[in-house]
Parts: sequence; C-alpha cells; structure tokens
Amino acid sequence: MKLKVLVDNNTYIDQYYCGEPAVSYYIEDGDFKLLLDVGYSELFIKNANELGIDLKK
Repeated sequence: MKLKVLVDNNTYIDQYYCGEPAVSYYIEDGDFKLLLDVGYSELFIKNANELGIDLKK
C-alpha cells in the first residue's frame, strides 16, 4: 500500500509543493486507488501533478 499526502498545512522545505489548511491523501493498493480530499481548492491537482500522480485513472 502507498499513501501520498497531496495537501496539508505544511510544505516540504526546498520543494515546490503548496500547502493550505486542508488535507488530501492519495492511497494506492494494487489496482485500488482512492483520493480523499477535504480541501477547499484544487491545489491537490497541482501537487499530484508535481508528484507524478495521474488522477485521471
């Protein structure tokens, strides 16, 4: 199982991921994929693209 934090209120130092007071997780386990997003913007899409995650699948 893989869990990626797409958005939270922190950002990684010296990297270009954006944060906001929200949380967004991308969970992958084999063919099963789940996006949990409780944010108020589309910032999770930008960060997913930066991480190389294709949300269209």
